[in-house]
Amino acid sequence: MNKLKYIIPIGFLLFGACTSPEEVAVPDSEDSSVQFRVTVGEGENALYESEYFKEGDEIRIFCPVNYSTPNFKDEGSFYTYEYTSKDDTLGAANYPFKFSAVDWRTLTPTAIYFPFEAMHFPGKEYLEEVPEDQDEEGALEKADMLIAYRRQLLSERGKRVPLTFHHAFAMVQVKVKLPVGDNPAEGPFPPEAVQSAYLRSMLRAYEVSYSEVIDNDGRRTVRVSDADDKTEAGSDRRKNVIMRRTVSPVKTDDTEARYQEYLFQAIVPEQSLLNEGKDFLYFNVKRNDGNEGTTLYKFVPNKAEISLKAGHRLNLSLAIDAVTHEVVVLTAILEPWSKAEVGMELVPVKPKTQP
Repeated sequence: MNKLKYIIPIGFLLFGACTSPEEVAVPDSEDSSVQFRVTVGEGENALYESEYFKEGDEIRIFCPVNYSTPNFKDEGSFYTYEYTSKDDTLGAANYPFKFSAVDWRTLTPTAIYFPFEAMHFPGKEYLEEVPEDQDEEGALEKADMLIAYRRQLLSERGKRVPLTFHHAFAMVQVKVKLPVGDNPAEGPFPPEAVQSAYLRSMLRAYEVSYSEVIDNDGRRTVRVSDADDKTEAGSDRRKNVIMRRTVSPVKTDDTEARYQEYLFQAIVPEQSLLNEGKDFLYFNVKRNDGNEGTTLYKFVPNKAEISLKAGHRLNLSLAIDAVTHEVVVLTAILEPWSKAEVGMELVPVKPKTQP
């Protein structure tokens, strides 16, 4: 049963984030609705509720009974909390805000705590697999999913439940800088030369491990199934994932050289890369060579360990020298915890069509 409730407003979030952890539990005789305080991420990079959520965003809450497996599909049995900022102008005397919610008295705890599982879908839709074309409007947001887990001790019954959300999938973010020329004499690349980029032969479906024991506020394991992970490039389970493209206006540097910057982004579940990542990222690039079509370029890491990890962003950046037209900088950074700077190549592939 999908029950629509309301999550804490912005003002309440900021107030709650600054209050002492010593809070008085709500007696049975008072409003015993369950209230939540939400952050996205941990440590210095954490975002508070008001910094991440927008009006109308939802989180889905599942309260397991006897270690039952959550079902966050639309037909599943969960509570929906809707984020609203309509009360953020109320003064401090009106805190804490009350709202209709799950009732503590109806929850079934274990011997020592109340368990809470939660999910948030930025694209406002449940997804069984990430979209194939993430360059479509809103598709990148629909590819994202956040997950949270919290054990609230019985002694903390009635207190606000802090939920720490984690990105469940991996993001690949590619920055490209190309020199711009209006004709071959000015350079090999016209404006908007990089037409598209895609991740080749990606798995898009995922599994969440609810059987594992994890730390409080930890991130559950979310990745592709073992069976899918063992499939080869030609499997019908694998598809090319088109990345979202953002392109800057043509700019001019201090030497009067013209250039253009591109940002490509895609979100996929954690998975093993085929051929050690040497065959997973492609670009379709127009050149000033009189050909109306595009040339296919392949990203090739040189002695680098490229990986996709849930809750991490793989940042790739490259630049091509305006004079030599060769790759002069290319770095790979896996955030937030590990960093590696490596040498790589961008090499053309024949034929000039997408594999």
